[in-house]
Amino acid sequence: MPKLVSPDVEASLRHRIESGEWRLAGRLPNERDLAAHYGVARNTVRAAIDRIAADGSLAREVGRGTFLKQPTGLKQPTGLNFSEVIDKLVGVSPVDMMAVRHILEPRAAALAATNASASDLDGIASAHAEAVGAVDVATFERWDGEFHQRIFAGSRIELLNHLHDILLLIRNQDLWLQIKRRSFSVERRLTYCAEHAAIVQALMRRDVEAAETTMRTHLETVARNLFTGSTSSRAPA
Repeated sequence: MPKLVSPDVEASLRHRIESGEWRLAGRLPNERDLAAHYGVARNTVRAAIDRIAADGSLAREVGRGTFLKQPTGLKQPTGLNFSEVIDKLVGVSPVDMMAVRHILEPRAAALAATNASASDLDGIASAHAEAVGAVDVATFERWDGEFHQRIFAGSRIELLNHLHDILLLIRNQDLWLQIKRRSFSVERRLTYCAEHAAIVQALMRRDVEAAETTMRTHLETVARNLFTGSTSSRAPA
């Protein structure tokens, strides 16, 4: 096999960059590894990278490595600014909120059944017990929210846990607080506590399917009370 020279390495690197080989990583391997891969000296790789960087496709940062840059002429997709997205979430509708909860929470419960530590499970059970023993609506709602939060934390998926933080912030907006005050009933609270108990039991058994199913059943009850209940509506529990 003919010995590669810098233009050959450059052509290969350009092809690999364009094919998206390093898109997820966002950076190229270090020069030592690339040199070993191509069987050339590091200065050969360095010269190839320098020429590609001169075109604006790469950014070299001393001590950190070589990073991919967005191709010239392409713009970031609209709506990906964090502050703008958060601002839009403030007025999200209850229907949309429950749709997202139906997507996320059963799966979070299933993950918690597998990934939660014994301490995590004890914390979930403790939050449920506090909600059951609450003597006023505000205390019940606080522990109710904590119950769901601890299930997300028990999934051990950090991003999923943060997504629930966002949902919790939305549920604390004025619209949701008004729905809670207007629709609260002792009977519904007892129903939610019973459904929470079934979720806890499934988690304690490490029963993935039951954890997912009982959470989905609970959310269906919440949605039914929220949108079709005779007492107007019931805020998510």
